[in-house]
Amino acid sequence: MTIPRATIVIPCRHEEENVGPLIERLAAVVTDVELLFVDDSDDAGTVEAIAAVASPLSVRVFHRSGAERVGGLAGAVTDGYRRARATKVLVMDADLQHPPELVPAMLAALDSHDLVMASRYREGGSSGGLDGPLRQVVSTGSTLLARAAFPFALRGVTDPMTGFFGVRLDKVDPDRLRARGFKILLEILARYPRLRRTEVPLEFGARVAGESKGDLRQGLLYLRQLPALRAATWFATPVARWGSLLALVAAITAGLVVAPLSAAAVLALLVTLVAVYNTVIGGLEVRWRLYGWRTPEAVEQMKWPVETDPFIRRKFSIIVPALHEEQVIAGTLRHLLRQDHPDFEILMSLCEGDDATIAEVRRVQAESDPHGRVRTVIRAYERSNKPRQLNAALAVSRGTVVGVVDAEDDVAPQLLARVDTLIERTGADVVQGGVQLMTLGSRARDWFKVHNVMEYFFWFTSRMFYQVRTGFVPLGGNTVFIRRDLLDKAGGWPDNLTEDCALGVLLCTKYGAKVVAAYEPELATREEVPQTIVNRRAGSLFWQRVRWNQGFLSILLEGRWATLPTLRQRALAGYILATPFLQAFSALLLPLSIATIVWLKVPVGIAMLMYAPFVPIIITLATQVIGLREFARSYRQRVLWRHYAFLLVGAPVYQWVLMAAAFWAVYQHVDGNTVWHKTAHGGHHRPVLAS
Repeated sequence: MTIPRATIVIPCRHEEENVGPLIERLAAVVTDVELLFVDDSDDAGTVEAIAAVASPLSVRVFHRSGAERVGGLAGAVTDGYRRARATKVLVMDADLQHPPELVPAMLAALDSHDLVMASRYREGGSSGGLDGPLRQVVSTGSTLLARAAFPFALRGVTDPMTGFFGVRLDKVDPDRLRARGFKILLEILARYPRLRRTEVPLEFGARVAGESKGDLRQGLLYLRQLPALRAATWFATPVARWGSLLALVAAITAGLVVAPLSAAAVLALLVTLVAVYNTVIGGLEVRWRLYGWRTPEAVEQMKWPVETDPFIRRKFSIIVPALHEEQVIAGTLRHLLRQDHPDFEILMSLCEGDDATIAEVRRVQAESDPHGRVRTVIRAYERSNKPRQLNAALAVSRGTVVGVVDAEDDVAPQLLARVDTLIERTGADVVQGGVQLMTLGSRARDWFKVHNVMEYFFWFTSRMFYQVRTGFVPLGGNTVFIRRDLLDKAGGWPDNLTEDCALGVLLCTKYGAKVVAAYEPELATREEVPQTIVNRRAGSLFWQRVRWNQGFLSILLEGRWATLPTLRQRALAGYILATPFLQAFSALLLPLSIATIVWLKVPVGIAMLMYAPFVPIIITLATQVIGLREFARSYRQRVLWRHYAFLLVGAPVYQWVLMAAAFWAVYQHVDGNTVWHKTAHGGHHRPVLAS
């Protein structure tokens, strides 16, 4: 294969009207280069337009979809860098505002420089193509902010916001770049301030067709990128990080030695630590809760494939473990039998002696299963639990992909076909689909249900995708699909109170599994909220959380998560597993913060700090209200004013319920009690029975 003189990376999105003229103009001025289009369009229009152009140049296209759309335009550029065949790489827009006729001069500049930038503000350049005075002001303001943040790195650079530039990849490592949004050049300049660089004047042209991709969200991303990038470059080396930590420890130690603390000072220090702890815990919750709203690629990352692949390649085994589920199992099986995928089996994993559930399954087999898709796996267990029932069915399953569905689930008919296509397009080992609780309740005693519904809503619309991006995913208990060969290597599901989370940790750490997630309301599996807070027979939220928390604690103490390859993954994994206990401690300390504000006399600065934890709390409550409205719209549910009242007034009480469950889980773990507290189901999420 002949290596081209240079690669021109062209990120694009819905530029079908512009790519043809762009290729023709480039072919008129250069010959020995390759064009690499990185396309983030929602459809195939741009790809088809590129394919329709006959050109003497080598033209390649990488179409990013779903979870591949990481980092926006900057992520597209770094993906292009990784696929470039040449050492010299130019980046330019597809909208013809960057004149192709400037390419030869920029390539020539890379013969003697590491970085070349086309500048609108160099003598001979022009920014006339910016759309109106507002974009002029935004561009100027962005440049001033960048200069204030990076005075040394941007010294002598007239246009750090330009999107038309070239680098030598033997001087810049794409894997070091963490840019998001539009400003990839700023990332390179900040991380590589000693590159040999030069500029050429750019007459910035007017957009020929289509619309600008810059908007308010991109502006907010830029404002977020600057401080993060500044901090990253300050602490870019281990020496800088350890030096800063040692300096902090030394300063604290010196302060304690030189000025021994009085009782009042000790109290002020404790109060400060409480405020900082609560603020950090609340802030992290806000950060992950809003990931799906504040990150542009998250919206694209969530989507299932629009079209299913007509060439089906996989057989699915859907395992449904059930015990005393006679009220709901018939509806679940009938939903599953409506799948439009042509090749699947349903394995009902049942327990000997559970005659009522077995009878319901037999009835569905006789009345609604003409193709014999439902098979029963009935075993006697000394002590049954979900992982044991799952592994019993796994041993006799025939599929190449194994999925888990709970006994009360309503599964969308299109789900398996979409999972099959997503696995084919991404090469995933594991697919996590969305799950949504549906029962908001209507009576005063149902006040806690809206909180549980919102927990699921934000987990599957936001936090799950943050975890996928980071590379550590504690799987949800159902709507999970795993390659059979990988599941066999792992030995099936671990015998743990949260077997789903334990399996996710095992697959991520030991096997480096690629996990992808997808979420759309129409394809989310629907479930019900436990009917009571403490009544086990009717279905208890408290005892469900005790089981989950005890499982998380055992996985945390086991320590397998600490073998993840990067510090960021280990930090995230440890925090996720410890979250119930960290939040429980925060809920315990919050009344202390309130009491301190009311009764304790402390310096003004500390008094103001005591209010800091309430900022993330207020933001969380606001997102709860907005999220409830979005839930109602997405799932076509009727939300009453009382639900909003339950959400706001009941928030502290709900947190104390979760706190009590976390503390009781610790007690049971220390006591060695691993009793499986099963959650009862009544099918209340189904329209006929909805409360």
